[in-house]
Amino acid sequence: MLKINTIGLAYFCMIFSASAISHTNEIENRFIQADLVDIHSIDNTIQVDLVNSDSTKNLFRQNFYDGLTTAYLREEVAHQLSSAQQNLKAIHPDHSIIIMDAARPRSVSRQMFEKMQGTRFERYVAHPDSGSMHNYGVAVDVTIVDANGERIDMGFIPFYQSSVAIYLGYAHLQAFGLNETQKDNRQLLADIMTQAGFIPLSHEWWHFDGIHKDIAREQFNIIE
Repeated sequence: MLKINTIGLAYFCMIFSASAISHTNEIENRFIQADLVDIHSIDNTIQVDLVNSDSTKNLFRQNFYDGLTTAYLREEVAHQLSSAQQNLKAIHPDHSIIIMDAARPRSVSRQMFEKMQGTRFERYVAHPDSGSMHNYGVAVDVTIVDANGERIDMGFIPFYQSSVAIYLGYAHLQAFGLNETQKDNRQLLADIMTQAGFIPLSHEWWHFDGIHKDIAREQFNIIE
């Protein structure tokens, strides 16, 4: 009886493992094959909310990542982000960086570009032919949340809102600019990130490259 139970248990484990593997998120598989790391394997205090896994949270209204909830990056960039988190905690211990996007396959960037091409938001999506730094696993879209998990006020952001609210927010920004609180909060984010070695993108306050574009393209393969 013991022998039968042992064989049965082994068979169950084999079937369960095979099932788990077969249901692994395909986008996640690409990141793992590219030797990227889960940010939480480096720093589990950093929060993650991948807006491109939720059609209600991105301006494209599409779930590009099949519900993926794990943020992947090149290991050195993940360590940089952990340093930025420490910089923030030194100033506001109850605040946290939250990742809105990290590594992204070029195939997804291509879909995004096609949706935004010719619109006022085209500038927010890199041309897929040259590739975004997200496609190399070296870029992050981030903001800051408080002790209650609420995003601090950074002004216009093209995520988390309805399409109408996004357009209204963009129009308001163009007409009135930022208030002092929004300017200070954006500066806080820029400071903690640049101190950790990140390179900001002038027209996207939420986007930071961990490695210079030329170096990234020389060292790494694009994630298709």
